[in-house]
Amino acid sequence: MRGDRWSLVPVFWVLVVAGLVVVAVFQPRIEPEPLMLNDSVVTIGFVEMWGNYSRSVALFEEIIEPEVNRYSEESGSGVRFDFVVVHAEDASSSLERVQSFHAVGVRYVIGSNCLACTSYSYIEQNDMMLVSSRSRQPDFNMVDEHMFRVCPHDADQGIALARVLESRGISRVAVLRRVDARADTIFDVFSDEYSGDILVDVRYPAEAVEFGNELAIVESSLSGLDDSAGVGLLVLSDAEVQFMVEQASEYPSVIAVPWFGADSTAKLDASEYVDSIEGFERVGLYSVFHGVEYGEKWDWLAGRYLNVTGIYPDPVVGYDYDAAWLYVLTLLETDSLKRSVLAETLPVVGAGYRGATGFIVLDEAGDRVNACYDVCGYLVEDGVTVCRRVGFFDGTNRSVNWIE
Repeated sequence: MRGDRWSLVPVFWVLVVAGLVVVAVFQPRIEPEPLMLNDSVVTIGFVEMWGNYSRSVALFEEIIEPEVNRYSEESGSGVRFDFVVVHAEDASSSLERVQSFHAVGVRYVIGSNCLACTSYSYIEQNDMMLVSSRSRQPDFNMVDEHMFRVCPHDADQGIALARVLESRGISRVAVLRRVDARADTIFDVFSDEYSGDILVDVRYPAEAVEFGNELAIVESSLSGLDDSAGVGLLVLSDAEVQFMVEQASEYPSVIAVPWFGADSTAKLDASEYVDSIEGFERVGLYSVFHGVEYGEKWDWLAGRYLNVTGIYPDPVVGYDYDAAWLYVLTLLETDSLKRSVLAETLPVVGAGYRGATGFIVLDEAGDRVNACYDVCGYLVEDGVTVCRRVGFFDGTNRSVNWIE
């Protein structure tokens, strides 16, 4: 047996060292037994950010907790689940919340937004486990037993965008994108997935508000084509897209083709960072935005959430809901509190669990690979430009359905 599995215990052998008698025996160190659930109470923590604390409390304590405990009781497990929701003011304080959970023995956490960035090292070092419902940074797409994500990471949008353009008959596309890691990641995946031709790839500084040079380059690439059929423009930008749309009116070929974008250009009619979306309807700006599998489970959750909070839920509520259920089902399946056992079983459970956001299929890094996306487009209703869901990307069969 390996030497590091043996320990010195006073019993048998006698060694004389420097005149001292030492009685010792080499005996195998016994590994601790897996922690079993039995009739225990399991506490799972949720760290909320960005001012939705009261609604998160309602979701976990009034909707999820009664439902999972009813399921646990009916299954005869004898286990009760408690969900504790805490609020973090900012990214740095989210680490403090995780540390507070660990201090009182809570090892299983659901995290939103920046929790993975601030707390991953602490979670790993203290053998905790994070099921993230909102962390999208591609940097965390790595094989690890301490973190799983039921939401897709940003790079996944590249796949959805490729299918959206293809389903719209776009076989040639010009690209205009900001210089940042997120846009680069989405574009890299898109360029690998897209079956059409990329006519030109133009990048601009993230702080830019004037786009004359960039739009002129795109105009040149489009105006030289024999026809504009099957041609589009992919814009990977943030709120600065409002300036692009305003300035694009001076470039007839650019303004004549449909535009497409990622989640940061979706739902800008509700954004505090955009002064106006007037004119967006001219280009459509069809943008993918993380969604849910619209079906019986989502309809039930949305109705229940609306009754409790008075607000129709965003898709992220579905991810929070599914993260909670994924923990519960995995704990009941394994009958264990040992993290390594849970980590091994959780992906198997997820693939067979049809939640509010669909089946949760994870890759070898523990990241969601079959997420759904809404396709949001800009149009005019009653004389006002609005953003509406006009299509749906099904992450399971990688197809797009348009509902315009």
